[in-house]
Amino acid sequence: MKKAIVSGSAGFVGSKLVQVLLENNVEVLALGRKSWGDVDPSRLSENNNLTYLKIDMSESKLLSEKINELGWSLGDDCVFFNFAWWGIDKVSDSNLKAQMNNAIWAGDALMAVSKLKCNRFIHVGTMEEPIGKAYLDLDYKNDSEFNRHIVYALAKIASRNVIKILAKKYDIDTIIATNSHVMGPNDGKDSFLQETLIKLKNKEEELIFSTGEQLFDVISVSDCAEAYFLIGKNGIPGSEYKIGSGEARSLKKYVEIMAEMYPSGKKLQFGKFIYNDISIKMKDFSIDLLREHTGFEPRKSYEETVKELYQTL
Repeated sequence: MKKAIVSGSAGFVGSKLVQVLLENNVEVLALGRKSWGDVDPSRLSENNNLTYLKIDMSESKLLSEKINELGWSLGDDCVFFNFAWWGIDKVSDSNLKAQMNNAIWAGDALMAVSKLKCNRFIHVGTMEEPIGKAYLDLDYKNDSEFNRHIVYALAKIASRNVIKILAKKYDIDTIIATNSHVMGPNDGKDSFLQETLIKLKNKEEELIFSTGEQLFDVISVSDCAEAYFLIGKNGIPGSEYKIGSGEARSLKKYVEIMAEMYPSGKKLQFGKFIYNDISIKMKDFSIDLLREHTGFEPRKSYEETVKELYQTL
């Protein structure tokens, strides 16, 4: 991999991947909907091997033309990383039109990449997809499960299927990668564990949780970016990889470790919040295929990841 195009390059994981690519002497074309002057410099900053192109996801079908106008050459070894995903109110919002548009735009991006003759297209899924698939089998008349991420998950499932079909039609080497929960500094999302850590730091009274029995997995943002880099470099076309720590455990355990590291003196009230949803199974977190194909191994423990995040809050 000599060159890479990264959509969603100013996002939490996308920007970290850009940094990893640059550190490995890969020339990067970063795509984003913001003007360069509005991009957080802690995420993307000037670099001789970095070119930035302002483009909205709705313009994805025009990508090849815009890149040609820019004069950026793909060379003979270029990988496209498709991180871009837009939401009106955070990524996991329940706006159906906004979320389904993402699936359409992902397909547009792949077709644009086929015109550019890019070697490989890597599409980013979500760990909520297994839950979304289980929702499709529910009896809506009798079942009452609910998850605030479900519309987002269903749109991601739709995008995954669109990518698979178009990849075959346009004969593009495609890989779909799905990361578990990513944690680290400079995350702008209101993730559950980050919000819990803030509450512990501020010694807030209300530490209310579900029973926490559902399985969960956390990976540091640096490890996650490294995994995507290795997939771009060594991944096998047609594969679908899970990216994670390789040590999924109960959500309760993650909270307890966090509270042991930074005790607030307040009681952890497990079971006070009613949890009514489908749980992901252990097999849904397996990174065995990723290890086998790319040699990936996580470097940071959960404790190290929490400590790094705590110091920046």
